[in-house]
Amino acid sequence: MMVPSRGFRPYRRVPVSTDKRFRTVGGGDHGTAERWRHSGFTVELTERAGIVALRAVEEHLLDVLKVKRVLDTGQCAAGFRLKEDYQAAALEAHVTGSYSGVGRGRDFFWDERERTDAQEDAYRRWRAAVHAMGRVYGAAVIDAVCYDRIPANLAALQKGLSLLASWYARGQEASLQAEA
Repeated sequence: MMVPSRGFRPYRRVPVSTDKRFRTVGGGDHGTAERWRHSGFTVELTERAGIVALRAVEEHLLDVLKVKRVLDTGQCAAGFRLKEDYQAAALEAHVTGSYSGVGRGRDFFWDERERTDAQEDAYRRWRAAVHAMGRVYGAAVIDAVCYDRIPANLAALQKGLSLLASWYARGQEASLQAEA
């Protein structure tokens, strides 16, 4: 049997409050240090007194392009508004089957999804916004905003987001809702 040397100490778990990895800002758990290696963060006060939160600065491609001063604030806001409609309309690829309780008497591999009224409204807004940008600018904006890919033509992205911001500023979506 091996006897440990005098310098051997059994492993002792260090409490989180004294662990150097978690001493980023203030008192609180702000995630692991590995999380913050991928993007920058800002420190913001929350509504609760004495509690601070770390907010990621670069969560989306639009955030990265804004930090690099390729896009301005209005273009980013328009892009995030389009992304919100894209997600609300559930247009992203579906990995799982439908969780709907309604059984269908069709083929197992055929999946036809029915949209709710809210999803249909979001889809209508998304299509109108893409139509307002045009084919070239719309493709660049969809690549960057919806699929989080850097488009080949950054000038088309900038112009498309500028068109989208002006379209939103004119209130074109309000007239779209009045039609429905």
